[in-house]
Amino acid sequence: MAKHKTAKLAKKSAWQSFSRYIRARDCLRFTGDIDEGKCVSCDRYYPFKKLQAGHFIGGRTSSVLFAEDIVYSQCYGCNIGKSGNYLDFYYFMERELGSKEAVDNLVTHYKQKEVKYKQHDYEELEDLYDNKYRDLTT
Repeated sequence: MAKHKTAKLAKKSAWQSFSRYIRARDCLRFTGDIDEGKCVSCDRYYPFKKLQAGHFIGGRTSSVLFAEDIVYSQCYGCNIGKSGNYLDFYYFMERELGSKEAVDNLVTHYKQKEVKYKQHDYEELEDLYDNKYRDLTT
């Protein structure tokens, strides 16, 4: 990890590491293959490089940006083209968590949560997700 990054660059680097980890985690979980995964919203399969790390709760605010439990693999069409394809993402989360109430509780939790990151926090997150990615792929 490079030292003396600006906070903006540190955040971007942390996000890149986090996104790579989420996509790898989901590829392995849904297909068993690091090179292919699926979009949790449209249920279609895509190469790793075509997947994105999509947020169930929108806004990409600090409280949800690095929240592993609400970020999953999505295709560009669902994540960007359909602004997260929220309804289908909701159905996935309901299956994932087991009930509508659990999903609603999660949403409430993150809507009330406030997180403020500093540059060193982003650097630690980058290291954390680089290590988690390595653990998955070795």
